[in-house]
Formats: sequence, structure tokens, C-alpha cells
Amino acid sequence: MIDREFIEKIEDMTGPKVIVTQQGAFADKHLYRVENKLADTIVLSSLSGLAEMIKQEMSEYNLPLFVRATSAERVHVFGAIRDDMQRERPFTAEAKFIDFDFNEYISIENMIICLKSRFAPTEDRDYLVQLLGNITDQQSVQTKDDGITQSATVKSGIQLIGEQRIKPIVTLKPYRTFLEVEQPESDFLIRLKDGRAALFEADGGAWEREAVKNVADKLRELLEDVPSVHIIE
Repeated sequence: MIDREFIEKIEDMTGPKVIVTQQGAFADKHLYRVENKLADTIVLSSLSGLAEMIKQEMSEYNLPLFVRATSAERVHVFGAIRDDMQRERPFTAEAKFIDFDFNEYISIENMIICLKSRFAPTEDRDYLVQLLGNITDQQSVQTKDDGITQSATVKSGIQLIGEQRIKPIVTLKPYRTFLEVEQPESDFLIRLKDGRAALFEADGGAWEREAVKNVADKLRELLEDVPSVHIIE
């Protein structure tokens, strides 16, 4: 029969040892933290859906919950730090919309389609749709460019419509964040070349700061009656 003291001596020999020196304490073995499994993060596509999930399940998580709009198209929810120093991440919301390729020349027809389907209505959007709608034949358009502004001489069939001065900067609202909030306005430079058109961003990215604020404000509205939830921008 194996002696209990002998077993304990073997266990003591195989276990990690801590050696204290003038340079600090050292262990002779690596220790790996055993972490408790966290619930999988649920990904949603709307702010209203995110708010509903928080209301239904917040009691299951370590409170308070922190809701952070990390970008114009993404929101993360974090729980408070638990006793095991882990932080739950129960929910994420990611905006769904069709991107527009800025800074790229595309056909006039595709530009009109994109303006109508990927931009919220504004006065300048309608202006661009009308302007480009007059350009039906790529071979019948001549553009003049002095480096600051452009003008286009447009013909429809054999009829000369005339020279139209093009606004160099237009203010538009492309869909770039959650559709439940106001889309931020920003300035764009419109350019025509060889029967194609392009929109170049001209606001230095200020639109995204406004979008994040709009998302955070909407979340405050949706969760205003929910305690222990903090909205962070």
C-alpha cells in the first residue's frame, strides 16, 4: 500500500515552485488561467433590435451595461468587469446598407441609379439627378474644366440643350449609418469625364463624428427608461 505521505511528497515535487531572489520572485513552471466560458455575442442589424435584446436579457449579465457607438455603422455592448476579471460582450449591432464607391468614375446611368437608391433625398441630390438626366448620350456631351469649376455642353439627339454650369460642390446624404437615424450631410465634389461621373468626399470625414452622435442619441431615446445602461460615444 502506497504511503499517503509519499504521495504528498511526489505532488509537492511536481508542483510549481516559487523562488524569491533579489531580482524578484520566479516560478519554475508556467501557469495558465482557467477562464469561465462567456455567452456568444449576438449580432443584430438595427438599433431597435439591440435595445429590445438589452431590455429582455440585461438581468442575465453583470451590470451596469455599457453601450458604445464605436463607428457610424457599429455598436458594441459591454458588461461590467466580473469577479474573474472578464468582461461580457453580449450584443453587437452592425448597420446594413449598400455602399457607394466614392472617388471612382462610373457611367452616367449608374450614377443616376445610385443617387436615387443610395442617397437620402436632398435638394442637391435632385439637382444632380436632373443634370445627369439631361446627359443621355455619352457622345453628345463636351465638358470644360478650368480646374475650379466645370461646365457641360449637352445635346439631346440633334437638339442643342446648351451649356450648363456644374456646381463644384454639392451637399448630399449618402446612406452610411443605421437607417433609423438621420443620415449626416457632407460636401462632395462632382466631376464629369469622358461620359462618366464621380463624387469625391470634401468634408474631411466630419460626417462620421455626426453619425456617431446621431446613433448615440437614438440609443439614449430607445433606452431612456432602462436603468443600469450607460451610452458612450
